[in-house]
Amino acid sequence: MEPIPEQDRAAHLQELASKSWNLELIISGAAIFLVSYLPGLVDQLLGYYLENLADSSNLSKSTLPVLVFSFFKVIAWVLIGTFVVHFVLRAFWVGLVGLHAVYPEGIRYENLPWQTDLSKKITQQNFGQLTDYILRLDRLSNQIFSFAFLIALMGIGISLIYTVLFVGTNPNAFPDWMGNHKIRSLVFLGLVLAVALMPAVAQLLSRRENLLRIPWVKNFVAKTIKYAPGLILPLVYRPLTYINLIYSSNVSRKRLFSTLALATTLVMGAVLWVFANKLMELRGRDLFVRQAYFGENNTTYKLYPAHYDQLRQPNNLMPALTIQSDVVEGPVLRLFVAYRKWLDGPLEKHCGQLQLPKDLGKNAQRIMKDSFNMACLSGFFQLSVNDSVFTQPDWAFYTHPETGSHGLLGYVPTTGFQTGKNILSIRIPSTAKPDSLVVYGQLPFWFYR
Repeated sequence: MEPIPEQDRAAHLQELASKSWNLELIISGAAIFLVSYLPGLVDQLLGYYLENLADSSNLSKSTLPVLVFSFFKVIAWVLIGTFVVHFVLRAFWVGLVGLHAVYPEGIRYENLPWQTDLSKKITQQNFGQLTDYILRLDRLSNQIFSFAFLIALMGIGISLIYTVLFVGTNPNAFPDWMGNHKIRSLVFLGLVLAVALMPAVAQLLSRRENLLRIPWVKNFVAKTIKYAPGLILPLVYRPLTYINLIYSSNVSRKRLFSTLALATTLVMGAVLWVFANKLMELRGRDLFVRQAYFGENNTTYKLYPAHYDQLRQPNNLMPALTIQSDVVEGPVLRLFVAYRKWLDGPLEKHCGQLQLPKDLGKNAQRIMKDSFNMACLSGFFQLSVNDSVFTQPDWAFYTHPETGSHGLLGYVPTTGFQTGKNILSIRIPSTAKPDSLVVYGQLPFWFYR
């Protein structure tokens, strides 16, 4: 294929743009279908963090990950809304183009019925020609389509930055043999900070004429401006920059800054709303309940659907304790206790380390280790129904099929349950007071013989 001459490229691109609307509709429809899974995926990532990477049960130490989760949740919904708006506008544009093909003269204001000459004139000034409206709608659809990809690229870039920072500084993301995580995190953060500051330093040096005369300084500025942003935003830097340069060079500064300010305010307002709601939800409270006397406790008096397999929705985070249903009728109650990563420390203090005989085979060592771990967990988790403590429940290691959560599956006979409402509790030793217990999970259920 011969290259297109430079003087003919604009006309060629204009011709391609006029034929791309059907492809836009296909891409937009497919994008709506794909990005509709993003909110659920973000919920799953937060659940994975809370179960496998959080190093403390204190939610205040997970504030930053929850805030990042809120940002990505809002970006996911903004992306869905943007593609939906584009799809609707482009479909409407197709309808208008078809209507114009049927009536090529457009709006004939002189033939409007039941209107005076004055109202016809005002209507014509207000609406103009159909062709002008179709062209404006076409430009708006193209801008929204590119804006949707701008949001997608920004979301990917920010997620990559956060993933690198989080993995590099989280102690549970690396095995113990890799050394002190504090020293590793400080070195990693230092390198990231140096790379992040390099573009700003290069811009400052580019304003100093006397320093640019030094060959190595000039070379440093050129290399940094060219390559450093790509290190900060790998994979998405070039396409993201193309779109940014188009908007910043063709839109007036006043309109550009006002649009950015409005978009930032709306997005951050939505992020704070989701963040506050999710944080209170994790603490078992409803932030936006309007009823003054509605319950705030999710253990004794409140029925939380995520605690019951029968009622749980796909986007519910897996709580510490779940059972099969809110109403129990059979001879056995089945319950699942999630094993969170932050329990490793308290369990090691409670149970100690198992010393395996060196002369045993690997299979025998695995069996002995599993037996020790089961005994440790059985003594660590204290199960009670109302005031009755069950010292020997039948536990088994179990991975929940819905969420992939690791934990213990237990079976408790219902012979001692009272008819009607019961309170199921799991308590663990307190880290602050070794001789006391704290509630790890609690829920109500109803039993009928």
